[in-house]
Amino acid sequence: MQSGTAKFSALANGRSGLQCVLLLALVCGSLQASASRVLTDETGRRVTLPDHIGKVVALTPAIANTICALGGESQLAAVTAYTQYPKEVRNKPSIGDILHPSLERIAAIHPDVVIAMSTLNSPETVRGLERIGIPVYQVAGQDLAGVYRSISSIGQVLGREKEAQTLSAQLHAREQHIREQAKTNGAGPRVLLLLSIEPCITAGRSAFLTEMITAAGARSVTDDVKQDWIRMSVESLIARKPDYLLTLMDAPFSLNDLKSRPGWSQLQAVQRGHVLRIDDRLQVPGPVAFDGLEEFVRQLRAAEGAR
Repeated sequence: MQSGTAKFSALANGRSGLQCVLLLALVCGSLQASASRVLTDETGRRVTLPDHIGKVVALTPAIANTICALGGESQLAAVTAYTQYPKEVRNKPSIGDILHPSLERIAAIHPDVVIAMSTLNSPETVRGLERIGIPVYQVAGQDLAGVYRSISSIGQVLGREKEAQTLSAQLHAREQHIREQAKTNGAGPRVLLLLSIEPCITAGRSAFLTEMITAAGARSVTDDVKQDWIRMSVESLIARKPDYLLTLMDAPFSLNDLKSRPGWSQLQAVQRGHVLRIDDRLQVPGPVAFDGLEEFVRQLRAAEGAR
């Protein structure tokens, strides 16, 4: 193949100075075009990317998890704070939190692309990165269908389309198996997810965790509220009569805290000690969520068997 320099020399032979300049621009433009591609991200934006992605920055833990699940750990140059899965990413450089990442740190890395989540990362972050010439590809979903879409999209960005197809097929099979395991003759246990007790914050119908609860064969007692995250009074929750309370592993409160607080001690789930600490992986809308989901199904089956 003829190099850019040789190609220019051959074309420029016998040309005037102005013609040479024009030819050089033409050759450089041709080389640049051959080394780049244009993809449409999940928000409909057209993004120009290099053919080969050497460095990528992930702006959410779920994106970092997906990149690694596709075999792209060596391409992952930096992550946001609190990125935990897989454990290997914990040693990656951090560019700050999800809402306010450091554009200076990102720029210093010279990434080929930054991958963001449109439902979590701010438009200001995206615009700021584009102003300094860093392409931003956005994925959109925070539900199970969105996890599969993100796998396909990120696989395309990284040039790992085959890996994306394989990973999606594996996760679909695991999801089907989980749902089969979780099937019950009745409606399944009624659960209340607690993120905080002062104030009381729980998950509504649109939250990823609510979808995970349903996939596990249980039902959230707040799945009739359409928002992602909602604040509710203890009194209104008592009327919903959950069989179990769910808390994340790192929740700053315990069963004893609930028993000692007015209102909470009236919940039968508290009185009976039916509080399950669920796997933190369950809240990450990426491949690692399926590990958390399998563990949650085991917890529920063990708890139901002991009732």
